[in-house]
Amino acid sequence: MHTSPVSVLSVPGLADTSPLELFDHACRSLLGRGTEFTDTVVDKIRTEVPYYADPVLAPPDVRMCVDTGIRHALEATLDPGRISDIERFTRELGIRRAEQGRPLDEVLHAYRVAGSGVWSGIVGVVERDEIGDARQLVHVAELVWKSNDRDAVMVADAYRQVAKGFASRHGERVRLILAALLESRNEPAFTGDAAGILDLPLDGRFAVAVVRATPPYGRTPEGVPEIRGVRILRHTCAQGDVLVAHLGDSPLDTLVSGLEAGPGLRIGISPVVQGLDGLPRARDMAGLALGTCRSDGEIARLDARLPDGLLISRPDLSAELAHMVLRPLYDLEPADRDTLFDTLRVWIENGGSAAQAARHMYCHRNTVLNRLRRFEQLTGLVLSRPRDLVQLTLALDAHRLFGPASALGAGFEGMGV
Repeated sequence: MHTSPVSVLSVPGLADTSPLELFDHACRSLLGRGTEFTDTVVDKIRTEVPYYADPVLAPPDVRMCVDTGIRHALEATLDPGRISDIERFTRELGIRRAEQGRPLDEVLHAYRVAGSGVWSGIVGVVERDEIGDARQLVHVAELVWKSNDRDAVMVADAYRQVAKGFASRHGERVRLILAALLESRNEPAFTGDAAGILDLPLDGRFAVAVVRATPPYGRTPEGVPEIRGVRILRHTCAQGDVLVAHLGDSPLDTLVSGLEAGPGLRIGISPVVQGLDGLPRARDMAGLALGTCRSDGEIARLDARLPDGLLISRPDLSAELAHMVLRPLYDLEPADRDTLFDTLRVWIENGGSAAQAARHMYCHRNTVLNRLRRFEQLTGLVLSRPRDLVQLTLALDAHRLFGPASALGAGFEGMGV
């Protein structure tokens, strides 16, 4: 709270009238009361601003700041040349509260309550000392409150400038720490420090999702998904967005249902891992899950696609298996080959039932059986043997994941893996 000589004396009729004299007398009287008046204003702040009444949340220097602010305000009112003290104080207050991490709304609320306390003190002095009609102070009230609002704006501006710099530095620090946690297995001391900085439990339940955009139109979302009961931190890298989800007590389904793979996006999700030191493994598994996606808009959970994840993890061996099992089919005419592939796929999807496969393919059961026998003759596999059936299933999955190049022996380099 401060007034300038120009603003006060330029008001018609005030320069030689009692309102300014009353105001001057009250300010001198309050300065003389010192710490007693400071305590009154601090009590008012703690009564009207619950944040400042909390012994844990309230800044420890509240009383000192209130005392300094009141003194500067009253002195500047009596000597306009001291206005620079108020301006310096408001900037320093905004900077200090930003550095302390106090909420700006609470800071401004307390500042305005302090201004109200000082004004009440001025009115109280005039009434107590019976030096005039306190109602005459209305002529200076507007100037006082405009000044108080202007000072509050300076507090807010200084606060925001500091907070913006802090947010940028803190964001970069979080990004680097999160990247380090995801990239490699870290020393326990580092992981413990990271947990404190990121405000994450060291032994919590975590999952990782990798979000990748497919060119040319895919774009990863800029924000972090908001999922009730799940806290998500985001790390952006060249390969896409990596979302680290602290699940708390929530099941993995909560994370899965809260993510959305829009046009041009694919998402891979890891199983749950225990502890921050499991994040590198979770990221690897999320990457494997992402690799199993065959089309945009797909969300792949590795725990639902473990065989595919196994094949993706060793594309060279997967290609070798597909080549060993399926290469003879590529000596057939394309239409004949496609029929055999479709029959094998539908037969497996229907639990090895020729009758069910025939219904889905609109043919006779014996037709399905004949095609299966022909496959056995071409490959030397016996589909009634469990190991041969496992080989076929994995070979077909590799063919689906990597395409015909795998069966033709082009090598995983030729498959773009």
